[in-house]
Amino acid sequence: MPPTNLEEFEQFLQRYNQCFCDRNLAALRNLYVDDGKITYFDNHAGCDSTDLDHHLQQIHQFFLTGTIVELSIEGMHVFQTQDAACVIAKVRYSNQPQPGVRSTFFLERDQQDWKIRHIHFSTDPNELDGPETV
Repeated sequence: MPPTNLEEFEQFLQRYNQCFCDRNLAALRNLYVDDGKITYFDNHAGCDSTDLDHHLQQIHQFFLTGTIVELSIEGMHVFQTQDAACVIAKVRYSNQPQPGVRSTFFLERDQQDWKIRHIHFSTDPNELDGPETV
């Protein structure tokens, strides 16, 4: 197993986030696997997708009407083999840092580039306000 270069994956996540800040759908598309067979689970209702074209249509609608804020990434861990990597981190929206969003990116290497096969975002239940159960 090759050593993990965290900076490489930090840069990948920054490029991913920059696509949203720039509302650049073409650049975002280039970060996904070429065959378009992806699974995307979101922390917002109604945004899941199992097809890249559908996923990009949803993002296009968001780009037309949504508010984009800065994100911070913390606690990144990477599990990497030669041609696959699982990147796990917590993301926080600048306008609503609590609760954090647990984020998992499954990447595949396409020649020299990493490409997204799967993303899963979920609100961190450990940071939700509410009654505790015993």
